[in-house]
Amino acid sequence: MDPNSSEFIGEAQESVETFSRHLLELEAQSRSGNIDPDRLNAAFRAVHSLKGLAGLFNAVEVGTLSHSVEGTLDRLRLGKLDLSKGVLDVLFDAVELFSALLAPRGEHEEPPDLITLLEKVEGLSRSDEDGGGEDTSLEWLGESILSVLSEYEEHRLRENLRKGRSLYRVHASFDILAIDVGIEQLKEKMKEYGEVITYLPSADSTSDDRIDLDIILGSNLSFAEVSRELSDRDVAVHRLGPSAAPPPSEPVHEESAPASPAPSPEVFAQDVEPDETATEAAEVSLRSLSQTVRVDLRRLDLLMNLVGELGLIQANLSTLHLSLRGIDATADASRELQAQVRDMSRKLTLLQQGILDVRMVPIGQIFDKLHRVVRKLSRELDKEIRLMISGAETVLDKLIVEELSDPLMHMIRNCIDHGIEATDVRVRSGKTAAGRVDLRAFQKGNRVVIEVEDDGGGMDWRKLRDLGLRRGLIDADEAETMSPTDAYNLIFAPGFSTRQEANSVSGRGVGMDVVKTNIAKLSGMIDVHTEVGRGTRFAITLPVTLAIIQALVIESAGHTFCIPLNAVLESIMAERAEVGTIEGQEVITLRGRTLPLLQLSRLFGLKAPPGYNPDPNRIYVVVIGLAQHRVGLVVDELLGQQDVVIKPLGRAIRNVPGIAGATELGANRTVLLLDVGRLVDEGVRELSSAVFGGEHGR
Repeated sequence: MDPNSSEFIGEAQESVETFSRHLLELEAQSRSGNIDPDRLNAAFRAVHSLKGLAGLFNAVEVGTLSHSVEGTLDRLRLGKLDLSKGVLDVLFDAVELFSALLAPRGEHEEPPDLITLLEKVEGLSRSDEDGGGEDTSLEWLGESILSVLSEYEEHRLRENLRKGRSLYRVHASFDILAIDVGIEQLKEKMKEYGEVITYLPSADSTSDDRIDLDIILGSNLSFAEVSRELSDRDVAVHRLGPSAAPPPSEPVHEESAPASPAPSPEVFAQDVEPDETATEAAEVSLRSLSQTVRVDLRRLDLLMNLVGELGLIQANLSTLHLSLRGIDATADASRELQAQVRDMSRKLTLLQQGILDVRMVPIGQIFDKLHRVVRKLSRELDKEIRLMISGAETVLDKLIVEELSDPLMHMIRNCIDHGIEATDVRVRSGKTAAGRVDLRAFQKGNRVVIEVEDDGGGMDWRKLRDLGLRRGLIDADEAETMSPTDAYNLIFAPGFSTRQEANSVSGRGVGMDVVKTNIAKLSGMIDVHTEVGRGTRFAITLPVTLAIIQALVIESAGHTFCIPLNAVLESIMAERAEVGTIEGQEVITLRGRTLPLLQLSRLFGLKAPPGYNPDPNRIYVVVIGLAQHRVGLVVDELLGQQDVVIKPLGRAIRNVPGIAGATELGANRTVLLLDVGRLVDEGVRELSSAVFGGEHGR
C-alpha cells in the first residue's frame, strides 16, 4: 500500500496526536511523582498502533521510529526506566519527528534526521541495562497464576506491594449477553478505589449463560472499605497476601474463603496486550466498538455544493409557484406545488444541517498541538510557562479548525516571547515565577470566540506608536492623531516587531500580520486588550462554518451583494437628514450610541447603471457587528434572506478587501459575499481616527 495515501496519513497523524496528548499528561503527572500506569499504557498502545499501521502501508521510516519508541515505552511500563525530564524530551522529539515524516516533502527538501533521534532513543535503552531488578517475591501467588501473568502484570503487582498497597481478588459474574457493559461499569467503579492489574477467567461459573472473572485490584483502602464499596449479588471481594505463602503448586492465599481453582495455563497461552478487556479475551463479539467513519473533507465539500444547487432549484420552484398563483385555471396545481415546495424546503434544511454537523470537530484537536509548542518554547527561552485550556469541546467547521493552527501558534509564541517577563523580573514585580497563558474557546451567539491571554507585562500604546514612527510604518502626522486602538493594531502591520534583534522564536516582523490576514480569510476578526503590567488578551471572533450560511441580500448602486446573517444585528430605514459627521466621518445616532457609517457604493467605487434612481431622501442601514464593535452599512435596498453556499473567489478579486467569497442566487446570478470582519475593522478605524484626530486638532 502507498505510505503517502491520505488514508495512511490521516490515521497515522491521529495516532501521533493521541501519543502526544498522553505524553503531555504524563509530564504533568511526573512533576507530582504519581505516574498513572493506564496513561503510560495508553501512550504505548498509540505507538504500537502506529507501528502496525506503518507496517501495513510499508512506511519504513515511521515503522522504524515507532518500533524504537515502543521499546522505550515498554521499559517505562515495566519499571526498568524512570520517566525523567531527559526521557520526556526524547519522546517529545519523537513526536516532532513523526509529524515531520508524515508531512508532505518537497522534491529538493532535506529528509528529517531519523538517525540522530534513533541514537538518542537507543541511548535511553542502554542507560538502564545495568539497573537493579525487582526483588519483591510473588511466589505466594502460586505457579498456576504466575505462569499466566505477563511481565507487565508481574511488575504492576510488585509495584503495588512496594508502595504498601493491599491486593484483592474481586470475583465477578456477568450475564454473557451484557458482559461488555458489565465489565466496563465494574472497571470504572474499581478504578476509583485503586489500580486494576489483571483479569483472570474463573472456573467458578455455575451457568452456561454467565461468565465469571477474577480481577486483581491494588488499593490503599482496607478490606472492609473495598468490600463495602464493590460487593453485591454478583461481586465478591477476597484479600490476597503473602503472610502464609503456600507452596507454588497451591492456590493463592486469601484471608477469607478459599480461592477458586486457578485457571489452566493453556488459557493464557496467547500474548495478551496490557489492559485488554475481558470482553476481548472472551471473544463475545467481533464487531468494531467504534461508531465513527473517517470522511475526506473534499467529499463533504462536494455534497455541500450539491445542497447549494438543490437550494437554487428550490428557490426557482418558489418563483415559478408565485407566477402560477396568478392564473386561476391552475389553482389546484398551484396548491399542490406549494405543498411540495414547502416539503422540499424542510427536507433541504435537514440535509444542510446534517452535513454541517458532520463537518464539525472539537477545537481541542489543535489545542493539544499547542501544548507541545508551549513546552518547546518555554525550554528555548528558559521561562516556566503554564498553559491553561478551557472550552476544548467547542466545535467549529473542520476547515476553520485546520486554518487556525498557524495563527494560534504565532499568537502563543508572541505571548511567551514578548509578553511574559523573565522569571527574576516577574518575582521582583510580585508575580509568580511561572508565567501563565490562558487559551479559551466558547460559543457566543452564532459565532465562536477564541481568546489567548497572558499575564505578562502588557503593552504601552505610546511606545508602540513611537516604535511605529521610528520603523517608518507611520508618519509624524499619523502619529500625532493616533488613537490607542490604532497603536495596538500596529503589531499587525507587516515588518513590525518590538524586539531589537531577532532570535529563534521571533523578532523578524513576520507573524502577527499573517495572523490577522488568515483570520480575515476565515471571515473573522481579532481584537487586542492590554494593560501595562497585567498582560494582554487577544480575542478572535469566527463564524461556526464557512460552508453554507444564511445571508441578507442587499442592493447598492444597482449591484447585488450578500451579507452573512449571523453578523447582522438589525436593519433600519433612516432619513438622509439624520446622518451627521465627525471630522468628515459619517455617523448616525442609534439609541444614544454613535454608529459609524460606511457607504457601500463609495467603498467599492460602484457606479449606478443608467435609469437607476433610488429614493434620494431615504437610506437603509444594515447594522453589522463582531465582538463589541458596530458599523452601519448604507445600502439602497434590502432584498430578503436566503441560504447560500460560499464558493472560492477567482484570482482577479481574491485579494479585494471587504470581499469574502461568492455565491449563486436564483436565475443563475453570481453575487459577492461581503467580508464583515474587514468592513467592521475599517469602520471602527475610520471613526477612531476621526475622534482622536479631532481631539489632537483641538
